[in-house]
Amino acid sequence: MSQRIFLIGLPGVGKTTMGLDLAVDLGLQFVDLDQDIEKAAKLSVSEIFEEYGEAHFRQLEKLHLEKVIDELDNFVMATGGGTPCFFNNLDTMKQSGRVVYINTPIETIRGRLEKDRSRPLMKNHTLNELFEKRKGWYNQADHTIREYKELVKIFS
Repeated sequence: MSQRIFLIGLPGVGKTTMGLDLAVDLGLQFVDLDQDIEKAAKLSVSEIFEEYGEAHFRQLEKLHLEKVIDELDNFVMATGGGTPCFFNNLDTMKQSGRVVYINTPIETIRGRLEKDRSRPLMKNHTLNELFEKRKGWYNQADHTIREYKELVKIFS
């Protein structure tokens, strides 16, 4: 049986960090969806947003999500913060694996991101605004966690 784990949540919650650790602990391949897109496009997410706009990025995101699901049976994926909120991406993830929402407190995220200028939506939106827009999708995850040890408990 395949094991596909999708980590969702706001930018800065620790999807990549926890995802890498979980992939190592479970012996699974790790996929960072944003990095996958950047590698294929030969542009950073910020550059894609600037040159082609968010709508184009969201199309790429959907295509890469589906491509990974089609090509790999076992993986841990750190999605982009908005991935579950567009098209039918959340349904796609839930139908092909388990979705875990990393619900890190906003103040913790703010501390992590205050010097990070690489996140395009953070230029025009506050964390609170993004959270309000996205929480309905995030709350549909199969599991909600705050700490890595909770994540390990789910999959051990």
